[in-house]
Amino acid sequence: MPFAAGPWELAIVLAKVLSYAGLASLTGGFLIFWLGSESTASRRHLLNFMLLASVVGALSVVVFFLLQVGIVNQNGIAGMFDSFMAGLVLQSPIGYGSGLKLAGFLVAAVALWLSRPTLLSTQDAVRFPTVLNVGAPLAIALFAASFAVLGHVASLGVLAWAAIAVHICAMGLWIGALYPLHTLCQREPAATLQPLLHTFGQIGWVLIGSLLVAGTYLLTQLLATPADLISKPYGFLLIAKLLLVLCLLGLAALNKFRLVSAMANAGAGALQRSIRGELVLALLILLLTACLTTFTGPTHLP
Repeated sequence: MPFAAGPWELAIVLAKVLSYAGLASLTGGFLIFWLGSESTASRRHLLNFMLLASVVGALSVVVFFLLQVGIVNQNGIAGMFDSFMAGLVLQSPIGYGSGLKLAGFLVAAVALWLSRPTLLSTQDAVRFPTVLNVGAPLAIALFAASFAVLGHVASLGVLAWAAIAVHICAMGLWIGALYPLHTLCQREPAATLQPLLHTFGQIGWVLIGSLLVAGTYLLTQLLATPADLISKPYGFLLIAKLLLVLCLLGLAALNKFRLVSAMANAGAGALQRSIRGELVLALLILLLTACLTTFTGPTHLP
């Protein structure tokens, strides 16, 4: 068996998936707010969803940290709450990464809460609130920095840290926007939604290009040789993740080149179904990412 999956490891995977989903939801939600929505009801729904994501994300980071303390302590569930051991873990990369991620969720929650009056305004044109102009980039930067200090790239150089930051930001903006877009398809008329989807499609090209460049560079750093892709457990999981990303790209292309343009005549039903498929693929990608960083890793890295 390539790796052991005990209850502690499975709990850590779940905590990671929830934190990944939370930070993606916030990152993509910020983008959709920035692109704009005509309906106050849509903005209220997205705002509540993002506030919930920030709470779930923050709690998942705390649980992840406590699980790490428990594993180190080797004293069952009670060992998760050992203050001395928690202090030691807090001074490790696990502590630094968890702290940065938790700070990102807290910054996002505060910025969203302070932006409520503006975002829920009944005016025809709602501007992107000033507090989000500061809070959103800061939260996203904290999320990206957490992956640079906690994970397989932590032992690599500055270029790898920059690449993982770009990778996290681009992926978060892309897959995190899927649920808000799905919701808008239900709530907004096609005439209102099409310009937003067109703009998102244009931004998508930049995001995909960034993912390809950053992802390719990270592969060259994380794999000792190309043969690791077919000879190591880490490589097998990477291949599975890459295949899911390719499927996600295929659905994104279908949306951009066919379904968005057909909305005016056929409605948004087909686009909604396609986005649901993208959401399933995105969750599988997050799950595989959590498994990659929990059960296995590049054998040539410390």
